[in-house]
Amino acid sequence: MVALTIFGIFMVLLFLGVPVVVALAAGTLAGFWQIGLADNLRLLYTFPLNILEGINAPALMAVPFFILAGHLMTAIGLTDRIFVLANALVGHFRAGLAQVNVMCSLLFGGVTGSAIADVAGIGNLVIKQMEKHGYPKAFSAALTCASSVIGPTMWPSVPLLIYAFGAQVSVERMFLAGIGPGLVLVAVLMLYNRFAAGRFDVQVTPMPSARNILRETSRSGWAILAPFIIIGSVTTGIATPVEAGVIACAYTLILGIAYRSLAFSRLRTALGETIILFGSILMIIGVSHAMGFVLTYDRVPQTIAEAVVGFTENRYLFLLLVIIFFLALGTILENIPAMIILIPIMMPIVDHFGIDRVHFGLIMVYGLLIGIVTPPVGVALFIVTRVGAISFESVCRASLPFLVPLIAVLFIITYAPGVVLFLPDLLLGN
Repeated sequence: MVALTIFGIFMVLLFLGVPVVVALAAGTLAGFWQIGLADNLRLLYTFPLNILEGINAPALMAVPFFILAGHLMTAIGLTDRIFVLANALVGHFRAGLAQVNVMCSLLFGGVTGSAIADVAGIGNLVIKQMEKHGYPKAFSAALTCASSVIGPTMWPSVPLLIYAFGAQVSVERMFLAGIGPGLVLVAVLMLYNRFAAGRFDVQVTPMPSARNILRETSRSGWAILAPFIIIGSVTTGIATPVEAGVIACAYTLILGIAYRSLAFSRLRTALGETIILFGSILMIIGVSHAMGFVLTYDRVPQTIAEAVVGFTENRYLFLLLVIIFFLALGTILENIPAMIILIPIMMPIVDHFGIDRVHFGLIMVYGLLIGIVTPPVGVALFIVTRVGAISFESVCRASLPFLVPLIAVLFIITYAPGVVLFLPDLLLGN
């Protein structure tokens, strides 16, 4: 079976440390050879032609602007402003700085849309402050990793945008659908902190005055408006997703000028990082489109769908299997490559079971994101060890309990579709 050849070579090369796109291309080329399209020089034009067809999509033009907006938000140095605002809002709660950590991820992730940017951008400051006030460094680092999942789940983010493109669903519905699960995740993590952080001997800071809260809100509030501007412009029809991405970049540049924090060197770095990341995404999308061509030629999606349906006709059992699969896959493969590969394979099965594609998109995006905080290969764990100057082993041990609330939210998202679909249905209709 051609699927075994493609994914067998892909997984072997992946474990050997070969880059994802190279491993996927090697498996796809082997698939072309297996179905007989590698003879008579047909491979020389069939393979690159499929790659070009995969990336020749106007909807993809929105992706680099959203990536650039996130990098620019980090470049203009919003970290300190967001931390002070979060501390003013929830620092006086029980387990105050632990709750500030979650709030920082909500606010900072809202303007970057990236879990990795969250950990790298705000992790050092939050971890130092928590340690200074009596929290163990390992707990602080693990909480930083766990809360970093909030941003790309809830706000306008590249994973949601990529899924909307691949699954051919409305971008505005995807953006709105993430708000409910994101708020549930914030509530569950803050509730968990009340009990988990209660065993630490830390002082609760006094509640700030209303004037202080208003001052910090006015000082940082313009930055926090970014995700609302994006969502509002798209859902109201004022702007297309591409235009919303451009608006986000322009708005960020204006903030950087207003805050006097946008240096040319930082702008150059943000542009360079955007080009590299978007280039890698385009390559993965192009090669995965070629892979999809091979799989479709060999009727692999239909065969998998028939096998799944033959195994069970129970939608809830199917969703349970999906949860387990995404949690396992997210530990060995980054979420965006995994999504790009899986979307064309999963969509026929999702449609057969009558599952809303937007609902399934949140299950996929969030389920794969949990992998970045899952030991022993979670990407966020490696980053926080460098940012927080802490041993990898201690972060792994401390992060295991946080998987409980994270996975609990995944079950809520999966089996309570109203959490996902209520807001888009309310504002956009069924």
